[in-house]
Amino acid sequence: MSITEPKRSSLGKEVGTSRGNDRISLLPDSLLCHILSFLTWKEAVSTSFLSSRWRDPWKWVLRLELDNYKFPTDKACVDFISKFLLNVKSLSEFNLFIAYDNDLSLYEPCLVEVMKFKIQHFHVDNCGSIGIPLTLSACESLVSLKLSGIRLNDFASLSLPCLKIMDLDSVIFAHDVVLGTPRLEHLSLKNCQFKSFEIKRMSGSIKVHIDICFGLRHYDLSERNIIYNFLKNFSAVEDVTLAESTLLSIYFLRDMYPLPKFHGLTTLRATIWLGGCLILLPILLKSCPNLKRLTLILSYDDIEEAVTGSLSRRLPICLVSSIEYVEIETTITEEATEQEVVRYFLGNATSLKKLVLRLDVSDEKKHDPVLVKQRFDSPGRSNLCQFEVLLRSCPQ
Repeated sequence: MSITEPKRSSLGKEVGTSRGNDRISLLPDSLLCHILSFLTWKEAVSTSFLSSRWRDPWKWVLRLELDNYKFPTDKACVDFISKFLLNVKSLSEFNLFIAYDNDLSLYEPCLVEVMKFKIQHFHVDNCGSIGIPLTLSACESLVSLKLSGIRLNDFASLSLPCLKIMDLDSVIFAHDVVLGTPRLEHLSLKNCQFKSFEIKRMSGSIKVHIDICFGLRHYDLSERNIIYNFLKNFSAVEDVTLAESTLLSIYFLRDMYPLPKFHGLTTLRATIWLGGCLILLPILLKSCPNLKRLTLILSYDDIEEAVTGSLSRRLPICLVSSIEYVEIETTITEEATEQEVVRYFLGNATSLKKLVLRLDVSDEKKHDPVLVKQRFDSPGRSNLCQFEVLLRSCPQ
């Protein structure tokens, strides 16, 4: 952690005085502040009672971590934050955990005040059922932004030039979202609600995790455009994770071609409902012409819609030209859909170097790995392609 050197004032006037064996008090202010940064805020503040030398160093502690359940009311928590901000000289990291919701509107003014510091890490985790209202403003120093259970107020656009990590969970955007994040390296969006989401700039090495259920109601072109325009933000991204909820929305709009071309995508992790993967998998691969690494999790969720058919014989470009490594996690089912998926790659991916099948079974002793491998293997597999089967026990 970088330490801001406090200005020399009365803090350092006693350094030359005799203190017997109290050598810690003789340390420079910057080192004292660094030591205090490893304490909780209560412990750091309590050091101010040790002596006049320790009266002020805690005010330069750069981190504040709070749990609202440790306060009798939300107002008490907010009042403490406000008083704390009046006394501290610097603050770079703020973490607030809210376990219950009574009057969450009280938090917005003090959170706005926190953002006025040259804050680098701003994390608010609200586990309550109501979103905390929050107004974000441009912050040139912000490096990490993690929000959960937040309702963001209106902003035309937001510039975060130093932001590297953005993790948003159950965040509601009141209006259209336009972000400028040229250094963003990690983006996670889970259960967020928005009508339009645009990121103008991102780091070339960004990793994106998307777990959004778009809450489709009409299955019409307007809903298709929301998904398409959102995913288009990441058409040049190299590393993407798509959760089952997102792919399920794509599945229901599959006839409207909701996926853009991910020309930059080389690494993809996707969780697909096992019953719909025969239809969705070719659609997904077709959108990734330069894909090299694929991790595919086939979930056995009880989704009512029945799907029949087999994988399309029209092979996506990536399957015959670029994909080199595939890892599939699944279970053995009576329908043997997972077997068809494995053979689809083994028999058609001409550039495939290795396929790893992680198979969940109720009892490893009942399954011979050699026989299982023979069951899933394809006669069309190249001799240059390694095929590995790993059995994993799962509870019945």
